[in-house]
Amino acid sequence: WTIPQILLKMKMNAICFVKAKPQVIQTDKPTPKEDEILVKVHYSALDTALEPVIQKTFIGGMVHKRTDPLFCGWHFSGVVEEVGSKVSDFQCGIEVFGHLPYSSSTTQGSLSEYVTVKSDALAVKLKSVEMDLSAASTTEPLTALQALRDIGKLPKQGGHVLINGAGGQVGSCAVQIAKVLGSKVTAICSTKDTDKVTELGATTVIDRKKTPDILGQLEPGEFDVIFDTPGKLSARKISKFLKPKGVYVNPSPDDMLDLLLGKLFTLFSPKSISTIMVEPKKADFEQVMQWLEDSSLRIDIDSVHDIKNCAAAMERQNDSSNKKGRVVVKVEGGF
Repeated sequence: WTIPQILLKMKMNAICFVKAKPQVIQTDKPTPKEDEILVKVHYSALDTALEPVIQKTFIGGMVHKRTDPLFCGWHFSGVVEEVGSKVSDFQCGIEVFGHLPYSSSTTQGSLSEYVTVKSDALAVKLKSVEMDLSAASTTEPLTALQALRDIGKLPKQGGHVLINGAGGQVGSCAVQIAKVLGSKVTAICSTKDTDKVTELGATTVIDRKKTPDILGQLEPGEFDVIFDTPGKLSARKISKFLKPKGVYVNPSPDDMLDLLLGKLFTLFSPKSISTIMVEPKKADFEQVMQWLEDSSLRIDIDSVHDIKNCAAAMERQNDSSNKKGRVVVKVEGGF
């Protein structure tokens, strides 16, 4: 190796965001710590966290550190390139998938050739599941699983879940996961998604565009968990539809004051009002991979874009009226 070649080996291509626009730059390739894995990223996928981060909003600051240059992206699938000295359960060359933490201390972005990941925060990708689908199947199913099972304490069988935004990325995962966990699902979605949501396993589907009084369709004390994926329901008004020990879970509160009032209203009751921030957990990724393999979980891919065309991918991601699934970014060979 000559010195310039060695220096080149220590650099990587990455997307950074300048004035909310993507640019390709060369930056330092990360080095894994003793409990970390260096992953060569093959695919990433876009999600709703990107916009607030690049627009530097308050919410954006909660899911990624404000850095300059600003690297973004959370989802990834790829190949293990190097393992830290204390990592024993992954070897070089294994195909893996996961997502980076949604945290104010996250500085990396998966819209890069390499990321370093804690060894308990990713999982092995099964051969039967494609790389692009794996990258598209991280944050959203984990949010749904952790909201229903961990925060919502959904009963093992015979539960009843209300899912608002059931046609969206998190909502459609939640419909399928609730069903796999043995629960009945009532879903609220827009007209264009009613057929899909029924097909995914919802027992009752409420078309929010054609139903003036949505709450009038529900029975008080009906639900074990109310999962409000877009955060648009009033926590204060919806809590009466929970069973005595029911849980309302909101991953993206639209109205913090209403959420706090809801918490106040349920303070002296066994009902609870909760938020959720998804956490990358190896066991949960493994469960999702199993569901993908046995077709219990279906995740649709809308389109795949080379990373050099990241701006077009972002445009598609924001085109909610036409988009029909996940927007995936090809990193390996895509620059």
